[in-house]
Amino acid sequence: MLFLSAAEVRACLPAELALSTVEEALAIQESGAFHMPERMQVACGGEGNIELLMPCVTESAIATKLVTVFPGNAARGVPAIGGLVVLMDPATGQVRCLLDGKTLTAIRTGAVTGVSARHLAREDAETLGLVGCGVQAFDQVRHACAARPIRRVLLASRTPSSVERLRARLAAELAGVEVHAAESIEALMRASDVLVTSTTARAPVLPDDPALYEGKHCVAMGSFEASVREYPDAVFARTAKVWVDTPHAVEESGELGLPLATGALRAEQIETLGAHIASGAPPDRGAYGTTFFKSVGMALLDLQAASAAYRVAQERGLGTVLPS
Repeated sequence: MLFLSAAEVRACLPAELALSTVEEALAIQESGAFHMPERMQVACGGEGNIELLMPCVTESAIATKLVTVFPGNAARGVPAIGGLVVLMDPATGQVRCLLDGKTLTAIRTGAVTGVSARHLAREDAETLGLVGCGVQAFDQVRHACAARPIRRVLLASRTPSSVERLRARLAAELAGVEVHAAESIEALMRASDVLVTSTTARAPVLPDDPALYEGKHCVAMGSFEASVREYPDAVFARTAKVWVDTPHAVEESGELGLPLATGALRAEQIETLGAHIASGAPPDRGAYGTTFFKSVGMALLDLQAASAAYRVAQERGLGTVLPS
């Protein structure tokens, strides 16, 4: 049994591999060649703290992710997300690998954003605006930059110190990319070709002004509860189509469920990103040039990412062998 630490998981999943791994997972989802029960959510006291249990089975692997989301951890100086991914052999059921769940989640979530940008954003998109500078933020930017020729990144957050920490890290990691703190969210939106929200907010963090969403690829990553959303209805006044990573995003997230309930969004506008990629067709950007993607994540993404990291670790001799 192998254990991969946070640093080893990151070493095993460079951006391009993470992007292709997500594309493979979306293709498997469209084929139906997997079994993935609905994830279990367990409330852990107040502050919106939850534990998630996410199993998945394919022909090549079995994986289960145990993850906690404690939004109040930011004030404690502790990551909001923690957990572990267990990768098992499909023939024997024996554990192959334990992987740091926090890092694996951050990478595959960022790669989902990158894949959406690769297939839905304009090919010449060069400015990225990110709202929310927490634990997921670095990989959101990193993978978007790997998918499109991003040359400028604008950051906004409720916490100025988190903006500066992320700005410094991105500036050190991304050669040739300018990284700045935005003067305001409105200024960030006006300048951005790709707009990403990655927050723990319970209500929209962006202005309810349809004009601010025109010509952009919009990505909502933070909301995974039925009463929670990051975008206002204004974005749906400018979108012809909406894409999701998995069909249950409609029920799981208020990002889509709430506008569907009010009629701001129609069910026939929604398509899985995997189906769009398989079609080979260009995205329908409608009259305003706006695309919208919502991700809630799924265990199939974790399984594919864990399998890829495990293969690379074996090839490179990385990880710690634990006694079985």
